[in-house]
Amino acid sequence: MSVKALAWTVLAIQLFLIVVMALVWWLLDSRWAAYSALVGGGVYWVPQLLYSWIGSSRQADELNVGLVLWDVYCGAGVKLVATLVLFGVTFKFLEVQHAPMFVTYGLALCSQWIISLTLNNRY
Repeated sequence: MSVKALAWTVLAIQLFLIVVMALVWWLLDSRWAAYSALVGGGVYWVPQLLYSWIGSSRQADELNVGLVLWDVYCGAGVKLVATLVLFGVTFKFLEVQHAPMFVTYGLALCSQWIISLTLNNRY
């Protein structure tokens, strides 16, 4: 699987897991918990989307080691800033239940590694 295909597949699977977690929280607790789970998943997923988009924006014929490192570091910086901004906005302006939000955020974070290691046959 190519790196670009892997990145977009991981994002699609994570989005599916976030929605499933929100449905589980809805069934176990309330709509407010489901909303909080969606917010927590979004706080992880949106920066990861930005990272994947920046990291895979170049064509294969434009790639060299310097450009790949530049894209990785720029993507990581954007992801860090976006995560901090989204957590700030969440805690400042949104009323969320912390448990569903952090559990879903943590699931999305762990799924990044599990899905990548499962789909990437180089490890």
